[in-house]
Amino acid sequence: MPPPPPTVYLVTDIPLWVPLVVAGLGVLGAITGTIVGVLITQKHSDRREVQSWDRERERERERWAREDALRTFEQRQRAYVDFYESLRHMARTSYNHGMGLSEPDELDFEWSTAAYQGLEHFRLYASPEAMEAASAAYSACWRWGNQTTHGDDDERFYESQEDYDGAELRLYQCIRRDLGIVSSGPGDAPLPGSGWELAEDPSPSGTLPESEGART
Repeated sequence: MPPPPPTVYLVTDIPLWVPLVVAGLGVLGAITGTIVGVLITQKHSDRREVQSWDRERERERERWAREDALRTFEQRQRAYVDFYESLRHMARTSYNHGMGLSEPDELDFEWSTAAYQGLEHFRLYASPEAMEAASAAYSACWRWGNQTTHGDDDERFYESQEDYDGAELRLYQCIRRDLGIVSSGPGDAPLPGSGWELAEDPSPSGTLPESEGART
């Protein structure tokens, strides 16, 4: 019976720490990859949050802008209406004075004060065209009242009334245009009961028609 083969022992010169280092590098690489992946994911997440926040701030700014515009429009509307009402009251005072329907014989010292104050408020919100029309209407009404003698509805009285009526009509149409009010019928008729009748529509060029009616 032959003897068993001899046992061969392989001797290597690689130190023991080398495989440990290799194993450690493998673990370190895995950890580093995980960390890098997390950082990239976090960066993308942060970027999405920033973009979302920017969009939210932009929507908020747009909402504030809409609210400011609406608030400004409401203030403008109130300034227009308040001045127009005070001007109409001033015109009625002039008319009643000339027709002898008011007391006393002389106009009150402050008969035009409310309209003047309304005109100053109107100035803050008015377009140039509306401001020009408002100033013209106020001046025409002021002249009508101050040039009129109590109870003396002479030719000058009606001429002054006609001048005011034309100026008021132009103001009325400027106000409606600035406030975006669309006419429901032909032309751009003033408020019911004002005594106006328009013979034709405003021209396409924007020229305002002259009134052919008379104030009742």
